[in-house]
Amino acid sequence: MTYISCFNTQLFNNLLHWTRAKVPHRSIENLTLDWNNGVNLAYLVEALAPGSWENLGDVSPDTAEDNIKTGLKLAYDALGVFPRIKVEEFMNHQVSELDMATYMWQFRNSKISSGYAENTALLCIASGLGLTRGTLGEPAKFTVHAGNAGVGELHVKISNPGSEPIFPLVEDLGLGEYSVSYVPNQFGDYIVSVTWAEQHVPGSPFKSVVLGPPDVTKCVLSGEGLHIARPGWPAEFLVNAQTAGVGHLTANIQGANSNPNVEIEEYAEGKFRGTYNAKESGDHDLFVYWSNEPVPGSPFLVHVEESLPPSAMIKTTGGRMLQSDTVHRAGESIELDVDTQDAGDGQLAAVAIGPKGDAVPVEIIANRNRTFTLKLLTSRGGRYLVNVYFNGSHIPNSPFKVRVCNPEAIWAEGPGLMDSFVGDQGDFQVFTRDAGHGTLSVRVNGPKDKFRVDMWKGADRTVNCRYNPEVAGKYTINIKWEDEHIKGSPYTIQVRKRPDNK
Repeated sequence: MTYISCFNTQLFNNLLHWTRAKVPHRSIENLTLDWNNGVNLAYLVEALAPGSWENLGDVSPDTAEDNIKTGLKLAYDALGVFPRIKVEEFMNHQVSELDMATYMWQFRNSKISSGYAENTALLCIASGLGLTRGTLGEPAKFTVHAGNAGVGELHVKISNPGSEPIFPLVEDLGLGEYSVSYVPNQFGDYIVSVTWAEQHVPGSPFKSVVLGPPDVTKCVLSGEGLHIARPGWPAEFLVNAQTAGVGHLTANIQGANSNPNVEIEEYAEGKFRGTYNAKESGDHDLFVYWSNEPVPGSPFLVHVEESLPPSAMIKTTGGRMLQSDTVHRAGESIELDVDTQDAGDGQLAAVAIGPKGDAVPVEIIANRNRTFTLKLLTSRGGRYLVNVYFNGSHIPNSPFKVRVCNPEAIWAEGPGLMDSFVGDQGDFQVFTRDAGHGTLSVRVNGPKDKFRVDMWKGADRTVNCRYNPEVAGKYTINIKWEDEHIKGSPYTIQVRKRPDNK
């Protein structure tokens, strides 16, 4: 099968990001192999046309052919998605990514067919920390906004890691607002199903992770700063506490005549960096605690030596990486010029830690006279820490902090971005999880110029927005990140007077 296509890497990534958002409880890493058994297709169709797939819970990877046949038919009947791909192609492990993307792209612009009941649950918004994480024995809370969803009844079902039901407390706050809380009784993953009028609200079912109590034995420490430091030079150590339960990291260091401050920074979820600057030579004791309990090996004996390493002679002479106050754009190459002439013989090395705590390669280009240009290519929004070493020791000012924003990774959805009637609340959500550093601005212009927009934080860097159109007319909704429009912005909608049913 051959198509003339305008797909590029960014469009592929946008489509993959969109499918993950529609079925967040499914593991989707690509547009090919993860779809071969038809299970993700089933969940995507059900997410866009709720109620169309009967007995969704019975869908199994073992019935791939039946899943795909049913999915292609329902996608066409319920959403108007034309079956551009055959069943046997869909099941093939070597299916063309372009063919799959061309088929899948239709879902983005699909609308539910008139033969299927309108899903008013799509007008609900669920938000709050209790949808994504909790603590054993303590109430986990979230809120459901159903003011625009019409007639219906809210149901919340929660199961613990042992598939046992957890009975939530649901409080009706009036005007379509509900407060929900539950108390986790086990560690692990909880499934939180939130339905309105027997249909899942956007994002449901949610997965909430409940971490165990602090377990200091699970902390893993590394780094030169646990053993060696130099007066006046920053020393660092790393702590991986991702499996150490709920807790907090603290540290202090004691010398003969001074107690330098230790700065603790969580650079990725459950991963920490400790940095200190010793003022004097001699032995120091470094104490590291997880929830007030000493980690294995603490206190650490740190030898602070007077001699300067060759890396101290390295100079950084230019490049945008030195502009620490600048917010760069994802996809840009950010450079640093390094001069090693005064450091003698040695090896220059660099590695960056990305926003997700993963290692990001740094290209090193050798120039004349023992000078080098380092290039960091950013692919997602967030903060990058660029560690530059000479003979294994940090050069001055390393690690370099690079802030990156990615407006292309943000999207918005909700009834407030669609045509409506006077008096309806304009609710929508902005998803900023992968946007990195930046500032969100939302402005609504209507027939009477600007409108007030209420904004509050939801779970997982989601921002909930609400405005109240009071007169009929055209409204323009501008959503910007770092003063750049996100995808789809500005939105233009029409607000009409509600029909008189007399």
